Amino acid sequence: MKKIKRRVTAFIMIVMLLSFMLAGCENKASKTDAGNAAVTKEADTKTKDENEPAPAGEMTEVGTPRNDTLIVECQSPTDTPGQFNSYMQGTQMGFGIHQLMSAMMWEIDTVKGEQFGEVADGMPQSNADFTEHIVKIRQGIKWSDGEALTADDVVFTFNMIMTNTGISQNAYYNQIFKSVEKTDDYTVKIVTKESFPRLAQRFGVTIWGNDLRIVPEHIYSKEADVTQFKDSAPVVAGPYTVKAYDELGKWILYERREDWQSSTVGVVTGKEPKAKYVWFRNLGDDTSRQMSLINNEVDILCEVTPEMLEVMTAQNPNIACWYKDFPYATSDDPCSKGLLFSMGKGAPYDNKDFRWGIALAMNFDEISQNIFDGVGRSSPFPIITNTSAAQELYVKPILPWLETFELDLGDGTAVKPFDSGYAERIAGILRDKGYDIPTDHEVLVDMFGAGSWKYDPQAAEKLLLKAGLEKKEDGWYFNGKPFTFNMTYLADTEAQAGRGTQAAYDQLTKFGFKVNLVSESSATWDTNGATGQFDIAGYWPTGFITKDIYSQINGWDADLIVPIGERGSGQSGRWNNAEATEIIHKLAKLSPDDPKAYELGIDFFKIAIEELPFIGFHSGVKFVPTNSTYWNNYPNAENPYNGPWWWWSCFKYITTEISPVQ
Repeated sequence: MKKIKRRVTAFIMIVMLLSFMLAGCENKASKTDAGNAAVTKEADTKTKDENEPAPAGEMTEVGTPRNDTLIVECQSPTDTPGQFNSYMQGTQMGFGIHQLMSAMMWEIDTVKGEQFGEVADGMPQSNADFTEHIVKIRQGIKWSDGEALTADDVVFTFNMIMTNTGISQNAYYNQIFKSVEKTDDYTVKIVTKESFPRLAQRFGVTIWGNDLRIVPEHIYSKEADVTQFKDSAPVVAGPYTVKAYDELGKWILYERREDWQSSTVGVVTGKEPKAKYVWFRNLGDDTSRQMSLINNEVDILCEVTPEMLEVMTAQNPNIACWYKDFPYATSDDPCSKGLLFSMGKGAPYDNKDFRWGIALAMNFDEISQNIFDGVGRSSPFPIITNTSAAQELYVKPILPWLETFELDLGDGTAVKPFDSGYAERIAGILRDKGYDIPTDHEVLVDMFGAGSWKYDPQAAEKLLLKAGLEKKEDGWYFNGKPFTFNMTYLADTEAQAGRGTQAAYDQLTKFGFKVNLVSESSATWDTNGATGQFDIAGYWPTGFITKDIYSQINGWDADLIVPIGERGSGQSGRWNNAEATEIIHKLAKLSPDDPKAYELGIDFFKIAIEELPFIGFHSGVKFVPTNSTYWNNYPNAENPYNGPWWWWSCFKYITTEISPVQ
């Protein structure tokens, strides 16, 4: 599909890029685990022709052959360089740690939406009431120091979590498990306190990763306090080990194990990861990121804006996205972006009328255009992301209910908040901008979603008054005082979430609220999110990849709520709803295949909509460009053997498919 180019914007951005090229690139120091000397290299700013082969013999800045090195962007530098222990606070798992080294009990086929055993050899074998579970351990996996991974490591990891209150999962694990013990070297018996048929779904990967990562007993058992053990030279079960890392936290270099056949990926697939080295780098600001991809200094970026993508593809024909043409991005990342309320802070954030007032005070048509020019599937729903699968399984079946759903405005009137006309409206707006947009309604619903929340300032005002706020000439008041709140977002990354928060800020200030807009570093952001120390923030506490939603919703169990300022095992918004919690408890005792489980999922979905603890904007819209100068066979719409989820733990299985350019 063809799009009218925004020539002025592109020209300005190209001038910026050329200026950056002339400025040169700053040398960077490296630190290796073996104490090797630093290796630096001036960046090559030559843009290669499409038909020019990748030059042989070229070296990276960290001294590895470029043809053997897959270079992947990490969106944020780490504040804890050299820290690889997943159970120590502050470890940045998305810096390649859980993608390349961690050992999961169960992984996920993101195309089929089906789990498979990684450390586990198949799925659990449970008794009739799902209180006893036998898990076979896959034989042949070895730690990178040559020790076999056995039931001892699995049992040790479970008990390490259950006996250490400094590990954030401690309370939840003790709520679920009665005992975990081995019956032989490759068999583990798990006893749960109550019926628990979703052992694999909850303690294996279903989306990004999982908080259960098996560690080597012969290493971790020597530590008096594992939460203070940095594990700077990690012994791992995954296919890559740490070769070097930057002491400033800007990159980590991984090297494929010589005995990759004994790694998790090697034993599960029998396939060798093609790249000898994988170099995870933080590339800096957007201009630096663009230049790096244009100049073939990185192979995979995590996320860009459509404006950035346009500039990059114009400069380097080897750069591509999920789709070759509009909308370019995939809308099926199962983490919708929007606004989360810190309900544990009390009024007014814990009042559903306040939350609905905020929702109806915002014009989603304008928000959508301010995020990614209207690209993306609307996902207004809390907790369950509107992926294409979720839209078919959950959204469309409840559309009749959504169309009749009403909010009591407190003055004897009501409003129906669902707006099913969004897809047609945004399609018209994009056609007017020069995009070739289909006219078939069902195609538009797949592209842009089944609907959004209405923009209704009058209803919003009534709901806010019902929630206890007072409107005066100089603004909104609460409890007799001027009402001001903070809106926070993660700085310099997750563009969709950041832009959404900024667009919401514009809408709410236009409505009359006094709002402080604040961006935060990753360390501050993570800490404030976990401890609930925010007002309204652009987090993404949502998901959907399998029909059974338990693994997406169990963290919203009100029994897991801890006071503001403390880290807990549950959701950071601290939504306290008895009906929702009861459904979670019922689901925990049902088989995922039981038809009642789906019915309960529908009930939960409706309750969450009524309460609106989270206001979604779009499902995860990912412009994740790749560069095929050195490597190809990336997953894309024409070759969807996996999703473009470089930041998920399943990336290690993608490394067996990405191939060097000959």
